[in-house]
Amino acid sequence: MSENIAFFVSGSETYYHKDWLKSKGFKWVSSGKKWERNNILEIEADALGEYCREFGLYYERSDKGMPKFNYESYLWDGNIPDKNVWFEEKKLPEVSKK
Repeated sequence: MSENIAFFVSGSETYYHKDWLKSKGFKWVSSGKKWERNNILEIEADALGEYCREFGLYYERSDKGMPKFNYESYLWDGNIPDKNVWFEEKKLPEVSKK
């Protein structure tokens, strides 16, 4: 379990949930126009995510991002794409005359 998860909630619907957000320790960040809370446990982030999904709030978690893909090591490992597969000549269907 990691303890340095940042959780963000944004959107116009957060206005109706601001008391709940304040009670959970969120702070309003006006430059980003979102509510932010740092250094929370994964279990607590899951519970906050369930609440946001239940009420249709848009949220982000710092631990659920896309992993960075290292394309150079992918090619170095021998995964060079075959150029013949990139481009195939296709025969177009002919128009029938009736």
